Amino acid sequence: MRDFESRITTMVEKASSLDEALGAATATARSADGEVRVTVGLGGALQEIHLSSKSQTLTPRTLAAMIKETYDQAALQAGNNSTRALADVFGEDSEIVQQVKANRPPEE
Repeated sequence: MRDFESRITTMVEKASSLDEALGAATATARSADGEVRVTVGLGGALQEIHLSSKSQTLTPRTLAAMIKETYDQAALQAGNNSTRALADVFGEDSEIVQQVKANRPPEE
């Protein structure tokens, strides 16, 4: 019975640590000249897009491409942050971390 209680306590502690770590797994990226700033959360959820006054000089097509590129950078960073959070809780060699890494898109 004590072994079971110990395992439950460990699982609760890991879940709490994971919840905190994943909650902080956001990332912000900026375009090269600062026209666009994008913040992305867990799972690639878009949290914020900020367009500076410099962005007003761009064509709609250029601005759209810049937003997408900046989003992609932030999403990749957020994914890396999430993977690190999982590794911190479950260990770098754990099955869940290995599965997440195997399913990540390749970095360009």
